[in-house]
Amino acid sequence: MAKGGPVAEDEEKRIIEALESGKTTRQVAEEVQRSKGTITNVAARNNLDLVGRAQNKKANLIRSCYDSAARIELIGELLNKAKELMKTCNSSRDLQYLATAIAIGIDKRRLEESTDSSARGGEIRILFEKMGEEVET
Repeated sequence: MAKGGPVAEDEEKRIIEALESGKTTRQVAEEVQRSKGTITNVAARNNLDLVGRAQNKKANLIRSCYDSAARIELIGELLNKAKELMKTCNSSRDLQYLATAIAIGIDKRRLEESTDSSARGGEIRILFEKMGEEVET
């Protein structure tokens, strides 16, 4: 149950430290057993920009999710691992699963890397670029 009454000085310092460490108002509220409104009021009294902080956090998350180079690298790692596993593949079922994974990896890599607008490919890159533009505006 949430506490009532004024926020003590040491409690306010803990709230500010938690917010500055990147925790959300909800996380801090649960941690100190106060309402989200109280946490927001403490942040405002101490000139913390929670809106700007949340937007930056969201933008960083989106950037990391939509980073084409990182996705291509991950697909490359998948294909390298599949190549290693081919040597130990003993059953036809395992070979089928591995071949499917390789085919998907190759197709995703083609979709990521293609820059030719007349050919099928590059759809994922184009989609993520559009999504990134929408977030930035």
